Amino acid sequence: MDINNLVLNKCCPLCKSENIQDKKKIQSKHDEINLVFSLKKCLNCRHKFLSKFPTETNLQELYKSNSKYVFGHESDEEYEKNRFKDEGFKSVLPFNDHWIFNFIDINQPSEYFEIGPGLCRLYKTFYEKKWHCEGLDLQPFIKAPGIIDDLKKIKNNSKDVAVALDVIEHTINPNKFLKEINNKLKIDGKIFLSFPNSDSFKSKILNNKWGMIVPLAHLNFFSKKSIKVSLENNNFKVIYLKNYSLASPKRFTKNLIKLPFRLLKDLIFLNFRNFYERIKETVITFFDMINGDQMMVVAKKIKK
Repeated sequence: MDINNLVLNKCCPLCKSENIQDKKKIQSKHDEINLVFSLKKCLNCRHKFLSKFPTETNLQELYKSNSKYVFGHESDEEYEKNRFKDEGFKSVLPFNDHWIFNFIDINQPSEYFEIGPGLCRLYKTFYEKKWHCEGLDLQPFIKAPGIIDDLKKIKNNSKDVAVALDVIEHTINPNKFLKEINNKLKIDGKIFLSFPNSDSFKSKILNNKWGMIVPLAHLNFFSKKSIKVSLENNNFKVIYLKNYSLASPKRFTKNLIKLPFRLLKDLIFLNFRNFYERIKETVITFFDMINGDQMMVVAKKIKK
């Protein structure tokens, strides 16, 4: 895909306000992208988003081609993808526990729908519990019972649970995305979302160098206010909203114990850059565990 074939955002994708602040050029590991994008913030609803979006057609091409721009190709993830390609759905290990299980009884089978199931761990968990499962994924190698490539194949007002973890930040039109999910849910049906938290300490300190800013993968960056507004505008009522951290407290503690020795070594060898970076990383991780840069949301469909 030609990354110059993009659409300039002149207003907020959520509230359509033109009261927008430019938050500087983004920093990406792809040099060709750094020349193209900047991060913008809506001063009306506090939503952040990229200055340019791909078209719907181009975005689908990126996912279907397993593009480096949207997947990054980390070694661990590549291993799991190759395993899925070779061994299929039968090789997938279901979850023993998940935060979603705090809000539904997984042992009471019903109608389940997941957008972007990826390697299908959560999807298989529900499938093995005898739920009627359907999922939408654009990656061609994701093959499992009930996986489809078009939302229109799912009946309206038919689902009790809809899951979209780490998906909404990838969408061009979040309001359209939520509206389509709402159409598939029964009244009181629940939607489960997770995504990067643009109000986090980490995002504010790192600004345009925040690790969650990954063009063309992540297009929209939600705050608590902006996701709540978007859900309520699309016939949902938020029943749970919480930020969390991906950092491991156990690993942080181990690194904290070793930190004085590493800092002393840096000083002995006059490596002041390493000295500074270690302190910076420790402080950021500490506050990230308090005010995590990820968010989980549960909402239910309400009557119009």
